[in-house]
Amino acid sequence: MIAALLNIFKVPELRRKVFITLALLLVYRIGAHVPSPFIDPAAASEKLGGAAAGMFGIVDMFSGGAFSQMTLFALGIMPYISASIVIQLLAAVWPRLEKISKEGEAGRKKITQYTRYGTVGLAFFQGVGIGVWLLDLGISRIPQNPTTFLIITAMTMCTGTCFIMWLGEKITQHGIGTGISLIIAVGIIARYPLDFRLAWLAIKADTMSPMGLIMLLALTIIVSALIIINQQASRRVPIQHAQRMVGHKIMRGGNTYIPLKLNTAGVIPVIFASAILSFPSMILPYLGADRATGLGAGIIDWMSRASQHNLYDAVGITSGGIFALFKILNVYTISYIILTAAFCFFYTAITLNPVDLADNLKKSNAFIPGIKPGKHTADYIDHILMRITVVGAAILIVIALVPEVLAVSYGFNWQVAQVSGGTGLIIVVGVFLDTMKQIESQLMMRHYEGFKFAGAGLGGRRPTIRTRRPVRGGS
Repeated sequence: MIAALLNIFKVPELRRKVFITLALLLVYRIGAHVPSPFIDPAAASEKLGGAAAGMFGIVDMFSGGAFSQMTLFALGIMPYISASIVIQLLAAVWPRLEKISKEGEAGRKKITQYTRYGTVGLAFFQGVGIGVWLLDLGISRIPQNPTTFLIITAMTMCTGTCFIMWLGEKITQHGIGTGISLIIAVGIIARYPLDFRLAWLAIKADTMSPMGLIMLLALTIIVSALIIINQQASRRVPIQHAQRMVGHKIMRGGNTYIPLKLNTAGVIPVIFASAILSFPSMILPYLGADRATGLGAGIIDWMSRASQHNLYDAVGITSGGIFALFKILNVYTISYIILTAAFCFFYTAITLNPVDLADNLKKSNAFIPGIKPGKHTADYIDHILMRITVVGAAILIVIALVPEVLAVSYGFNWQVAQVSGGTGLIIVVGVFLDTMKQIESQLMMRHYEGFKFAGAGLGGRRPTIRTRRPVRGGS
């Protein structure tokens, strides 16, 4: 593995791409520490710390802590992610947009353009909403000019998001890996030193044992391996190609397969479920006249991830250990499990259509052995997708609930518990795998040792190319 990583710097083109990627990511991290105009950074960090850990936890995590400090990149790349998801969902239900998405490179450029427009509009709208919220919290340095503050805040947030989007596209074009994914992963990794510092302070304060930190690190390694299995595993459906005429030649049939991924939806279901369950904490406090005792406060008490209305307290269990797991069985966790599973099936259904897949196989004169072409093939693929999605959704739910178990059941600090699982670790591991695949493909193209064959290359030697000598003269 180490030798394979060192081979990266032996390829001039790959070395240049790596340096460009690191330079652009450094620019992103510098911008994440530049404060937004007319906002007191100290007051923002003090008053937004709890909000960032609660209802805006996902935004703060994706922005690398920029939201809790209200910097130029406070919104991060979340508006772009939301716009791209909306466009992707519309392409599945709107025939005109679906037709554009199937037009190859030209269609992809149009979809990208629509996503950019949606990002700008959504970022500006969210910037106005954040400006109103900051005025309500009293963080503005110019409270006597609310209109000016709202306009400047909205423009700043929108500009920051557009600049991040531009950085991501430049990384994708001139660097290595997918730019947007790398920016998200770097923002999450940037919070890890702070998380470990909190763990160290907890050990010094005797609120956490050193063995607890060791177990947390071991659990992180185990969960990372589980994430790799969930993202890399696939069900191979065998495909048989019949003989066909191509021009004046008869092409012989062959055997191949369709890889159906165990987790087609990726991390999208977890993000959607977390975002939906964060709405009550943002909206419900305003339903009652008194935010502390109103209707909204009562519902939030039931919908909290650490709600006392759980199976552990309802039954009256006093033992700890394995029985502490019953503390997470509340309304929030049950809703989280249901929504995550539902989005897994929904996103898989709109991403991979068995009917279209069966039609494409029929058009290419291919078939699944033992299955009739057409509807029977679509039903067979749909049956397989349903079964593997159940397994993939179950593994994804277990990974996503690891921080909940550590924080709610066993009293770990929430930010420290997020290191060992949840949305952040899923994204970081997934981006790492994708980047390593791209680097490996670059290395294998130039006959350098890749990551699959680390230390041995292709059988321990450089592959040779044999050429057939031309036949001279007659018989």
